[in-house]
Amino acid sequence: MARKRKAPEEDNPLRWLATYGDVVTLMLAFFVMLYAISQVDVQKFQLFVSGLADPFGNPAIRQGLLTEGDGIVGEASLEIQEAARGAVEGLALLDGLPELEPGTDPADAEGVEATAAALGTYAELSELRDAIEAALVAAELGEVVDYEIDERGLVIAVATDAVLFASGSAEFGDRGREIIAAIAPALAGIDNEILVEGHTDDVPLRGAGYDNWNLSSDRALAVLRLLGAVGGLAPQRLAATGYGEFRPRAANDSDEGRAANRRVELVVVLDEGDTDG
Repeated sequence: MARKRKAPEEDNPLRWLATYGDVVTLMLAFFVMLYAISQVDVQKFQLFVSGLADPFGNPAIRQGLLTEGDGIVGEASLEIQEAARGAVEGLALLDGLPELEPGTDPADAEGVEATAAALGTYAELSELRDAIEAALVAAELGEVVDYEIDERGLVIAVATDAVLFASGSAEFGDRGREIIAAIAPALAGIDNEILVEGHTDDVPLRGAGYDNWNLSSDRALAVLRLLGAVGGLAPQRLAATGYGEFRPRAANDSDEGRAANRRVELVVVLDEGDTDG
């Protein structure tokens, strides 16, 4: 009796997807490998290579990479030999390095002292206010400064006329220099930005072409420069602005109100981050 022939299998039109998937997977692995190679940490790579010396009995690492061998790459260059020696010494070198905080750039760590911390909580700003107030009281200048802590940070308001400056002038008096000299050390001990803002009342100045905008700006800039001179504050931390009479603290309808508006404010900007406390 004749054997029954097996029916042929139907052709699967989606067989190509298996090959396509393999190719895509291989390409992904290839590009991941290229990316990993491009991000090599030289020091870690050298330590890794040095770690392979003893387990695999590789004398090339202890004695220099192909320094005198007849390998297929020929005699190693001087740079490679030096790299090999550095790899062997890598672990010993790490023992002398200082501990770095996360995010610190090692290139900036050598020979650089820890920088002052930036204040990031209202409690820290309160401590700074107390320190400044104590310094001013010790210098018998405590009655000329007001403090406020708001969403921007600590605002230190100093009256200007007959305190920091002569009336209508941006030239410091002796008392004004003493006030800034008393405040500056506390500001130098932190790393927050400092905004210096000048304000006036609404009484027009008599000088032609020189108005309250100019006066408030000149006073703020004078305080900024003195902070840098007597306190050593970095210029990158400082900024000066003049607001004229347009940000009053009180109504300009009395002598007391106008006196309160004539001021320079030092704003210790709250560091971005935690504002609890």
